[in-house]
Amino acid sequence: MKSFAQRSSAVIVVVLLIQGCYHVRINTAHYDPSTNYESKTVHTLFWGLVQEDVIAKNCDALEVKGLDEVRVTTNYGYSLITVLTLGIWCPTQIEWKCSKPCPREGEL
Repeated sequence: MKSFAQRSSAVIVVVLLIQGCYHVRINTAHYDPSTNYESKTVHTLFWGLVQEDVIAKNCDALEVKGLDEVRVTTNYGYSLITVLTLGIWCPTQIEWKCSKPCPREGEL
């Protein structure tokens, strides 16, 4: 019969091997980005009472106007931090792509 330490070690290894991350993706109906992913890790504190804004400055240029895709990602480490702090600290990875400019029609 296996000892408690061996069984516990096996369970820990299995849990670590099956861990992963998850993504939530928001796109437009006509998905056609003009940039690669830009990203920022944001930290939400005290169950959302203190939040960090993400400003996509690269999507404010004249040739690019607007967001084409936003992706919210978390991983095992971020989830573990959130659980261990009882939700007081919740790190999350935010990624985005900018849209292509609207095509010009006619002459000005």
